[in-house]
Amino acid sequence: MNKKAMLWILGALVVSALLALAVAGRSRFPLISRAVTAVVLPADAALSAAVHGGDTVRGYWRALGTLQEENRELKKENDQLRRANIAMADLFAENKHLRELLAYKEQHRQQETVAARVIARNFGDLRENLYIDAGAEQGLRRDMAVVRDGLIGVVDEVYPSYAKVLLLTSPRCKVGGRILRADSRAVGVVGGRSAMGGRLIMEHIFREADVRSGDVVVTSGYSGNHPAGILIGTVAAVRPDSLGLLQEAEVIPTSDMAAVEQVLVITGFSPSHNIGGSAGGGQGR
Repeated sequence: MNKKAMLWILGALVVSALLALAVAGRSRFPLISRAVTAVVLPADAALSAAVHGGDTVRGYWRALGTLQEENRELKKENDQLRRANIAMADLFAENKHLRELLAYKEQHRQQETVAARVIARNFGDLRENLYIDAGAEQGLRRDMAVVRDGLIGVVDEVYPSYAKVLLLTSPRCKVGGRILRADSRAVGVVGGRSAMGGRLIMEHIFREADVRSGDVVVTSGYSGNHPAGILIGTVAAVRPDSLGLLQEAEVIPTSDMAAVEQVLVITGFSPSHNIGGSAGGGQGR
């Protein structure tokens, strides 16, 4: 080993010894302690910062994972609550419709009825037809009245287990109607009209008949196909017909045809009268 290498090894040993002495007894070697502190503390601070930074990063990822898990749980609970709310709203609507049917049955105990559910609609025109899950097997026949809180329409076609209903808002549907007011017994024929946007028209009313806005319109029962007194709607406006010889009334239907889900079909009743046609020259079902 040459002299230069020996000097380097000896120097390294001396420096190591001095560092050990400085660390072990700083008060005895203040100059060396300050030198060691100047070298060691920055390195120790850097190492501590690195360790703390690592802990911070690990803590951040742990917190992020916890937040993501909590977010997934909250979304799951939110979806469950949304489904529960939809189910409750659907149940509430169904109960409302059933209460309306029950109220009708309570008020018309003399009528025989069959309950049915709407199973399809004519999507070409929601004011034209719908289909119900009751037919000939349940005693349905053509021209029977279909009601909810008021008149919906009449049975148009009957099949073994289902039937097609012609809605009152259809221009093809014509039903005898009368004004439900003590000092007015005006009669006419009620049906739909394409340009009425879901409203009805009561036609063939005598020009002298007393019909006013706000009057309630019910079935006349004159045709014998339907019982008298079923709610049809409320008069919104009265005007002369196109020829000026008779009157016609615009009627807002009692039932919302687009919201019908359950109905009653009147299969039997005791008519108070049975006159072969409606007054005023119109022929209703």
